[in-house]
Amino acid sequence: MANLSGGALLMNRTKTSGRPDGTMDGFLDFVWHGAHDGGRGRNKDIFTSVPIAEDCRGGQFALYFCSTSCLRTFLNACVDALESKVKQMRNQKIPARLRGRKK
Repeated sequence: MANLSGGALLMNRTKTSGRPDGTMDGFLDFVWHGAHDGGRGRNKDIFTSVPIAEDCRGGQFALYFCSTSCLRTFLNACVDALESKVKQMRNQKIPARLRGRKK
């Protein structure tokens, strides 16, 4: 079995140990974050994400898969979904030559 897990621990630094805590909510997103400070690139003005795990009480989560092949299929589907959202947002943008024109 393969799993994708993540999370956070509320640490006790004096004992160098930690534990899940009900005040923490974990998450996992695949994110496209455009360029900063005048950066270049086709999708530099786009910010979008695909949530994978949300509102994980205690700050931890695990996704289980029957095989690495299934894990790979899932991850590829997540990347495909992110690419689709970037493309969709890019297609919704107003072309530069039309910006500022009054209707």
